[in-house]
Amino acid sequence: MKYGKSLIAATLSAATLMSTAAMAADHAVTAAVTAFKPMVVIAEPGDTVSWENMNGHIANTVFVTADGEKQFIPEGAEGWTSAMGENFTTAPLTVEGVYLYKCDPHWGAGMGGAIVVGNPTNLEDIKATNPKGALKRLVKKAEKALK
Repeated sequence: MKYGKSLIAATLSAATLMSTAAMAADHAVTAAVTAFKPMVVIAEPGDTVSWENMNGHIANTVFVTADGEKQFIPEGAEGWTSAMGENFTTAPLTVEGVYLYKCDPHWGAGMGGAIVVGNPTNLEDIKATNPKGALKRLVKKAEKALK
């Protein structure tokens, strides 16, 4: 009987893990000349984001501001920097909030994007930094997508 209960518990645990993984989505972003399409991705906790057609592009959450290097991601989240020219997929995004990213070689042309995972918990904090230029545009695009 003890073996039967263990087997049932293991089966239920495996089914729960598999159903959680099956419910997670992967959102595709395509690099096109000097734009990411879509520019804003709305995701749920546990989803991933994949960048395609990355020849000559990078997806990077590290921005250099007047204050130094800064990441515009939720507190407790991990940022990323993809390899130049390689397609890339994030680890599951489990921390809710707004993640801003850019393409380093094309940031001067405003090539960046936003990922909103669940509740945009850090959007007001990002706005409080008084973003300028392309960064400000990303914030406005994320706000518009949330309406």
